[in-house]
Amino acid sequence: MNIFSKITARTMKLSRTRTIVTIIGVILSTAMITAVATFGTSFQKFLVDFSISRDGDWYVATKQIAGKRADELESREEVQSAAEVKILGFALFEPAREASPEMPYLYVRSLSEQGLAMLPVDLEAGRMPENGEEIVIPSFLQANLKQEERLQIGDALTLELGERSLNGERLGQDMEYVGEGSEEGTETFTPNTTKTFQVVGIYNSWTDVSYWGAGYDVLAGPTEEETGYVDLFLKLKTPRKVYDFVEENLNNPGDVYMYNSSLLRWLGVADNDNLSTVLGGLLAILVGVIMAGSITLIYNAFSISLRERTVQFGLLASIGATKKQLRSSMRYEAFFVSAVGIPLGILSGVGGIGVTLHYIGSALTNWVQGTKKGIPLYVPWWSVLAAAFIAFVTVMISVWIPSRRIRKISPMDAIRANQDIRIRTKEIKTGAWVQRLFGMEGMMAQKNYKRDRRKYRATVVSLTMSIVLFTTAALFNTYLVATGAFVLTAPEIDLEYVIYDDVKGNEGKADEVIRQVDDVTSVYKYYIASFEILIPEEWTESETLSVYTQSVDSVEEGMVPVMTTAIILEDSDFEKFAKEQGVNVRAYDSAEHLPFLYLDQGKVFNTETERYEKTSIFPVKPEGALDSGVIDFGEEGDHSEFVKGQPVELRDAVTSLPETMAGYEGRVLILTKKSLFDKFEDVFEEINVNAKYSIQCENAAETFSKLEKKLNESGLEEAGYLENLTEQYETDKNTMAAVKVLTYGFIVLISLIAVANVFNTISTNLMLRRKEFAMMRSMGMSPKGFRRMMNYECLIYGVRAIIYGVVFTILISLGIRQSIGAGADVEFLIPWGYLAVAVVGVFVVVFLTMLYTMRVIKKNNIVEELKMN
Repeated sequence: MNIFSKITARTMKLSRTRTIVTIIGVILSTAMITAVATFGTSFQKFLVDFSISRDGDWYVATKQIAGKRADELESREEVQSAAEVKILGFALFEPAREASPEMPYLYVRSLSEQGLAMLPVDLEAGRMPENGEEIVIPSFLQANLKQEERLQIGDALTLELGERSLNGERLGQDMEYVGEGSEEGTETFTPNTTKTFQVVGIYNSWTDVSYWGAGYDVLAGPTEEETGYVDLFLKLKTPRKVYDFVEENLNNPGDVYMYNSSLLRWLGVADNDNLSTVLGGLLAILVGVIMAGSITLIYNAFSISLRERTVQFGLLASIGATKKQLRSSMRYEAFFVSAVGIPLGILSGVGGIGVTLHYIGSALTNWVQGTKKGIPLYVPWWSVLAAAFIAFVTVMISVWIPSRRIRKISPMDAIRANQDIRIRTKEIKTGAWVQRLFGMEGMMAQKNYKRDRRKYRATVVSLTMSIVLFTTAALFNTYLVATGAFVLTAPEIDLEYVIYDDVKGNEGKADEVIRQVDDVTSVYKYYIASFEILIPEEWTESETLSVYTQSVDSVEEGMVPVMTTAIILEDSDFEKFAKEQGVNVRAYDSAEHLPFLYLDQGKVFNTETERYEKTSIFPVKPEGALDSGVIDFGEEGDHSEFVKGQPVELRDAVTSLPETMAGYEGRVLILTKKSLFDKFEDVFEEINVNAKYSIQCENAAETFSKLEKKLNESGLEEAGYLENLTEQYETDKNTMAAVKVLTYGFIVLISLIAVANVFNTISTNLMLRRKEFAMMRSMGMSPKGFRRMMNYECLIYGVRAIIYGVVFTILISLGIRQSIGAGADVEFLIPWGYLAVAVVGVFVVVFLTMLYTMRVIKKNNIVEELKMN
């Protein structure tokens, strides 16, 4: 250790408070970086593990390929592991044919040992098969069979296995059953072999189960029997190469493959260059903001250190110390605080997230995945090294900025310490309004600010950075949630019940049954009808309208019918929705024709630009009445004619639907209220109107079971259909929940860092002004005068910080929008609500910090403070 290092160590020892504050700054910054990395990796690891437990540990699967080709694919260098599922064949099963004529087969496949390991099966009862003579059957097969025909564990089942074909072409499980009366003909079943199996288990679901195929999926254990075709599930050594692997190896005509999309998503793999751009841009902004906040926090501490040691540097320079040696003295201090602060910061970040996950992990997993498994703490070595490296770079940048001043200070200026406080007559003049509002104390605060701008600049920068940190975290939340709501389909409902038959006769009974279930928290009821409206032929240039255009033989020239979905809301719900959309519907009651709101914003994925883009459904605003009606195909079905009914008016456009609706994306959609629809009900006799119930509940699976039972008991099982939307939209809901958890957690973490930043900067600056305050007190300044002076200083800090904070927030918002805009259309957002919270928070924290620090200073002896060097 050279003499300069010894002097620095002694100075740091004498200035314990400042040294501790600097170390705390490093700890906080490192903890922030570590906590973000640890929480992100732990949460991602949980989602990856959960996805594997549900869908399997594979990346891509190819279906119904020859065994020889499967061996070739398995031997590829890129493949880490593979699981073969041998196709033993279809078997006609008479009980299944009677229960569901569209699924008359059992589809029997054999899982290899690797398949049993890579492809999870959710067992309801029994065990997994251990050899090719044992099978497990699906629970929904049991549910569809008559009670006396249901299979039991231990039963022996003899099956004739064979192939399906249609017009000489082999049919797989991906093809629906082609029965009598089909235009293509009737499929043929050709048995090849007879085999006896023992039922050893019943399963609920597995990775490759098919609910729409021609047969029920039956799984056998490993077998040495050679089969003509296999399904192959592959896991590659490098997940990111999965799309290149498919392009190179599965591009033959007739190749069928599928991705494990959920697992690949959580591994950060997507077949979309724009998505990589989006994620890269957001990550760059996030790391940049965290580093900027950290640099500000640590820079303030080193800036104060340099300010305290200016005279010391001047004396050392006067006796021959070079500027390089003086800068190395500052770097020694940086190395010291890094050696102490970075390890403690890493431990604090990991420990803090560990404690957080211990207490809230189960709640998070229950919210995101519906399971109270908790989130295990996962700390990969690379995240610790990355956090340490980023923190060290942050510290070195923080010390480099103030150390540049050493090159510009001459020894005499440093000894006099006249670089920080400069008296310029014109600059320190204050307006008369300052003294009028804040008195002499306010004038003194203003003059003090103007003659020592560097000291106050550090405080303003610190406050500005705190506002920017908070609003940036809020922007991430706002943009990601808004983009997720646009790109994903995740309705705010759990169950949906639709009445198809005798709506008027059954809806009263259904109302009573649904609301009797204890677990149901809310019910949103509306009606839905479908009919055609005539639109000008040129409107079909719209992509959405062209999809729903109907072809008819007889229709008015220049007009085409387009299939339209009408949503009929209860009056109160309709008026509330219209108000939320900013539409005045008062004049609707006096309309001559049935008036509707119409949805005029849809989304499409542009395959050329690889972006989700907003699109207008109607190319122009509909004016006047449009004819509505139905298409009559005649008794023979050889001629179609559009039959006019009630004219309708599409009056006002809306850009979204109530969150309690699901499944209407991409449709031509119009909305009205029930009282208006009832007025014109007679002219809509040919239209079938269904009633829908959007149901929210605490536990979707349990409530579904209870409600299904009650509906059956009430005789409503044939009148409608109950669906569990939580399962249907599970992936999208989980993605949105993960986004919200991460962004809200980021907001909380950043808020704590911002508060610590403000408190450290202001309290340290005030403590350095003890001599100045002691002099004012010795001259007779009252406590009230001190408060007035401090209040004015708060105003100076706050106003300037707010102006700069708003400017930087707008710039960051532009940057985030530009990054997300590479993948989806998104509006420019300014988080005014969060800005207001940040402004109020800054003033509160500044006021409380000043109150605390001044209370400490007042306890000190004036004489001792004046003696302070």
